[in-house]
Amino acid sequence: MKRHIIPCILSLTLLLTACGGEQAAADTAEEAVKDHYYQILDAAGKELYTVTDSGAVAEIDALINKAGGENADHGNAEGDPLYTYVYWQETTLHAGEDPDTEREYLEVFRTQVRQGSNAVTTEVLSDTLEGVGSFVGVEGLGGLLTFTAEVPRETADALRDPAQFAGA
Repeated sequence: MKRHIIPCILSLTLLLTACGGEQAAADTAEEAVKDHYYQILDAAGKELYTVTDSGAVAEIDALINKAGGENADHGNAEGDPLYTYVYWQETTLHAGEDPDTEREYLEVFRTQVRQGSNAVTTEVLSDTLEGVGSFVGVEGLGGLLTFTAEVPRETADALRDPAQFAGA
């Protein structure tokens, strides 16, 4: 059962951050797609790349989505991360706000890949999700929002090659 809870919580989390939790249905339709980008960090946490090209962002999205399947377990994989992909998403446009005004970006989740392992760890940042714990009836979401999944070798290898996203 716990293998099904993690993807459900992640889906709920992303739904709430994507929809803002407060918008009316009409606003939600207009705000269906938010801008996002990735910041790629090395093993020491130093920024290597900021990926904003829509094609490269879509490629990273596809790779990371493969790590969110039913085979995910709670917790981190063994060993230190080789690269960390930090997902930054535009804040919600609220009623009455000018849609042309530049909006702040919030860090939503981090995905880590390791050398010599096909295990990928994703941590949804609970600080970004104020109120989600009470909404789903769970306290201390931190542990529930970190999970690790074994991905195909091709997926892990692609995540271990962040330079491919830098030139786009």
